[in-house]
Amino acid sequence: MLDFAPASTEAMLRELDVLIRARYSLISITTFEESRFRRLMEAVSQLERHRAKGLFVWTRTQGLRQVPAPHQGLGERMIPGTEDPVSVLDHIAQQERGLYVLCDYGPHLAPDGLADPLLVRQLRELAWSAKTKAVTVLFVGPTFPDIPALEKEIKAVDLPLPDTREVERILDLRLQQLRESPEARVDVDVQTLEQLSQALLGLTETEIDNALAKAAITLGGINAEALPLVLDEKRSVIRQSGSLAYTHPEPVDHLGGYEHLRRLLREAAATFTPAARAFGVEPHKGVLLVGLPGCGKDLCKKVAASVLGRALLDLDFGSVMGEGGGVIGAASMSIRRALSIATTLKGILGVSEFEKGVGGLQSSAHSDAGETARTIGFLLNWMQEQSDVFVFATANDVRQLAPEQIRQGRFGQVVFVDLPTPADRAAIFRVHLARRGRDPQEFDLEALASDSDGFSGAEIEAAVKGGILDAYMDGSRPVTTSDVRKRARSIRPTSDVKREEIAELRRWAHDHLAIDAGDGQNVGSHERLLEL
Repeated sequence: MLDFAPASTEAMLRELDVLIRARYSLISITTFEESRFRRLMEAVSQLERHRAKGLFVWTRTQGLRQVPAPHQGLGERMIPGTEDPVSVLDHIAQQERGLYVLCDYGPHLAPDGLADPLLVRQLRELAWSAKTKAVTVLFVGPTFPDIPALEKEIKAVDLPLPDTREVERILDLRLQQLRESPEARVDVDVQTLEQLSQALLGLTETEIDNALAKAAITLGGINAEALPLVLDEKRSVIRQSGSLAYTHPEPVDHLGGYEHLRRLLREAAATFTPAARAFGVEPHKGVLLVGLPGCGKDLCKKVAASVLGRALLDLDFGSVMGEGGGVIGAASMSIRRALSIATTLKGILGVSEFEKGVGGLQSSAHSDAGETARTIGFLLNWMQEQSDVFVFATANDVRQLAPEQIRQGRFGQVVFVDLPTPADRAAIFRVHLARRGRDPQEFDLEALASDSDGFSGAEIEAAVKGGILDAYMDGSRPVTTSDVRKRARSIRPTSDVKREEIAELRRWAHDHLAIDAGDGQNVGSHERLLEL
């Protein structure tokens, strides 16, 4: 029942037209934008080949109503005796033609998470009988339950968020309405118009209206000052989605070492350019960064946003799926919404601790009737099919990952972040000293690198911070190499504590042909594989 959203509303209209003509009798559309979908269906119903069928809309509060065609000039016709979920299906089963939109029907199919056997059977019989008629039933709502008995009967489709063209159309319409208001001032040039359109991408039509209305009320109209207000509202909306968060990028010079990873990110950025696509270069899928905690994986993710020049959206996948892999609430809908936003924005999707998010796949059939498996399957299929988003995932305990979850096509490259080499450690010391207002040239970086053998990036940072604190406590004198070396010698590195875990991680990276983030060689070519 997995399907991926078409690229635009126009494509969605064509998709619905094809599905209806192909006699897909039951179609589920997952979206918060019911009114937008109903307008879309009104456009479908006015196509010459569907005009004779008629468009009907059902809600639990009002029952079934026929929506009149614009040229008829009549009001909605109520159909009595169709208010409850059973009677409306009975009515539809007796019809020979019609386009029936059932709003928020999903919860009736599975109250309290358990499928209603009567409704499920009715739908199966309706699907079979409708194959010989001109009848199509479309379920629209924020969620729709995954019921195994209906898996082969219902075609599931996601309504895409407004794309660039539709956002521009909505924006033009709202600005025109503001221009007609004597109380509002509209002062936007071409550049501001383009920036506002980009800022509104990733929002639903209602959220776009709300963001523009809030800016117009605050400023008394719309001008260039509306841009930061719209962006703030967008961040708030995305944060309220519960699974995504905007993360600020980090400059490239904040990352010490890892030269091959830097080169890989530059190559990835080039693959998304129009010239590369015209040449036949396929966009880079993304990377899975594997390594011990404290080795800078999350920093690398933020640097990637800077190199690629794209918005970084962090997906809290592990939290959404729940501790131990259990589904919390509408996890499936949260993931779908997050992926829809990421696709619309063409950004970077960051997934920290990827192994925890997909770790419940194997036990899902026993623990939650397969809900976790279906949600994870949707994510993995999306990763395979999409070509607009750069996925930057990180993992610590890779033993939880199955081969099919990391194979080619889902990630462009598996990259192993090992403990820093002496050259990398010197570079990391340079970065952390410079970030704290110290001139790295005044320090013996080679000596610092020598004293920090086996350190992670986080432990190197701790040594620098400790050395600065010691100098401050000693009369706010200048920080010296000795201060930092003293602190470094007091730190017991993770590599001493987790020797076996590091060796096992290196073996995994070798077996899975991972590339070293520092020199770009296969991990198996390193002598350090068996050092520990």
